[in-house]
Amino acid sequence: MNKRTSLLAALALVAGTASAHPVWMLPSEFNLSSEAASWVTVDASASNEVFNVDKPIGLDGVTIYNPANEPSRIGAYFKGHRRSVFDMELNTVGTYKVELQNPTRYVTQYVTDEQSTPQRSFANKIDAASQLPKAAREVNTLAMQTISGFYVTQKTPSKQVLMNTGKGFELQALTHPSDVVVGEEARFKFTYDGEPLKDLKVEVVANGTAYRDARQQLDLVTDKEGVVHFTPELAGPHLLSTNMRRKIDSPLADQAVVNYLLSFEAQAQ
Repeated sequence: MNKRTSLLAALALVAGTASAHPVWMLPSEFNLSSEAASWVTVDASASNEVFNVDKPIGLDGVTIYNPANEPSRIGAYFKGHRRSVFDMELNTVGTYKVELQNPTRYVTQYVTDEQSTPQRSFANKIDAASQLPKAAREVNTLAMQTISGFYVTQKTPSKQVLMNTGKGFELQALTHPSDVVVGEEARFKFTYDGEPLKDLKVEVVANGTAYRDARQQLDLVTDKEGVVHFTPELAGPHLLSTNMRRKIDSPLADQAVVNYLLSFEAQAQ
């Protein structure tokens, strides 16, 4: 993303993440049966419709974790007018994790007696302290981040890349992403700094919304353990999305805002 696009995305997050274009990645395959080295091509875009390309995105922040959970960067990628594309080679049996995690951006909101409409400064708490007018009040700094990812498995699922770090926003796949099956319950857990995220709203939508009369989304809420339970009804790619906003103890921000998206496949029985 260029600087102007980044600022617009940040403003959309502040106004409400529902107004921001979801950023997703969609691999050509989620599961490969061969043990031989294979290539997977990945589309990436920002769009309101599920998996319908609209705006290209920068992919410099993409990290590929191999089945041993060792990180590496992608090589060259193509950024077109409506989508970005990169290829990745799978040369080891097991599950790979691919994640696009853009740098945290800070926005400080405030009001003044002269302007009751909230004002914004793209600065963290420390920098904002010297930049805001003396009359600023109701000051609140947000640390905002968008995370998009998917898992792809070659031959046999493995679990090393499913391990959590206990830092920041994370999904814990209690059901392996390669084992999500139509008609069977799947479970995903959400945490922040290792703590379960209770009452987090999560949406799951199957691909093909452009060919249906309704989105047919699953509207979920995490339980006290931070877990959502759902049973997919349609086979094929799905997009899971959620938006977290919570208070944090940090010298740089008062609240963390995370827009998280996961592409996964529900396999036919």
